[in-house]
Amino acid sequence: MKTLDINLGIDSYKILIEDDILSRLSFYIKEVYKNKKVYIITDDTVKDLYLDKVINSLKDDYQIDYVVVPHGEQSKSIEMFIHVCEELLEKNIRRNELLIGLGGGVIGDLTGFVASSLYRGIPYVNVPTSLLSQMDSSIGGKTGIDFYGRKNILGAFKQPKMVLIDPLTLNTLPKREFNNGMGELIKHGAIGNKKLLDLLFDKPRIDENIIAESLKVKRKVVEIDPFDQGLRMTLNFGHTFGHAIELKYGYKHGEAVAIGMLMAIKMGEDLGVTSKECYEPILKILKLYELPVDNYDYHDYLLDVLNDKKNLAGVVNFIFLTKLGECTITKISEKEIKENLL
Repeated sequence: MKTLDINLGIDSYKILIEDDILSRLSFYIKEVYKNKKVYIITDDTVKDLYLDKVINSLKDDYQIDYVVVPHGEQSKSIEMFIHVCEELLEKNIRRNELLIGLGGGVIGDLTGFVASSLYRGIPYVNVPTSLLSQMDSSIGGKTGIDFYGRKNILGAFKQPKMVLIDPLTLNTLPKREFNNGMGELIKHGAIGNKKLLDLLFDKPRIDENIIAESLKVKRKVVEIDPFDQGLRMTLNFGHTFGHAIELKYGYKHGEAVAIGMLMAIKMGEDLGVTSKECYEPILKILKLYELPVDNYDYHDYLLDVLNDKKNLAGVVNFIFLTKLGECTITKISEKEIKENLL
């Protein structure tokens, strides 16, 4: 087992990574939850794969109920948020009763947002089952839904009580979903862990060691900047442009981030921030994991970037690589973008 502590004062929690941890959920959840009722939120795909196993793991210690939503990005909507809240209230959920998010990034974001809102906040535990959620979205406390045609535009910071990761769930991922997760894994190596990036060129089995190496990058910045006002913004490498094309063209999140990384490298090169030696290795590793490398011109998406939540009162924080394994935040005003880059 690999254990990582996320040190955030009163909101601190543990990440536990272990093969077949789904069979031992109750043992670990008892460390952070002393009441008797738990409510699982999952999607229809994960339900068929893992819900019975999770219920069997919990049933000796807890009373269990659950809500199932359709799989896919469409469930990160205001309508589904309302539906889940209605379902939980119909099931008589009370304050301080526990939500468990069982699924990928959509389920984690949706569960966390419900947990941040219902009764002004109830506890939740993340049990991520996709690669994308295991080594990225399940930690750090960002929750949210898509709205008004924009990605994650409604949300809140809500830290989980614990994150329990079972790498064996990756064995049931469709190939595209696995590759989707690799987009964020590669990003972590690119911005802050050259060792991880080098390991990935050998296509290792993605086990608890690789997941832990990836999470160390995110842990470092989350602990310093839990509310995304400074260093944590470096995790947005590839996202500034990725979000602009994700919903527009129907890419999965990690796929859009892959393309967004290449766009950001090109922009960084043009501005003299990014080493010319970054593009080809990142292009090579993205192709190795069969991620899309469509050649979009970043200039064509700068107006979309201005409408993203990363536009902070007229200033956009662009994340550029300086060299492989290192990155920087570059502030560019809306005025400068419109006058010099469009």
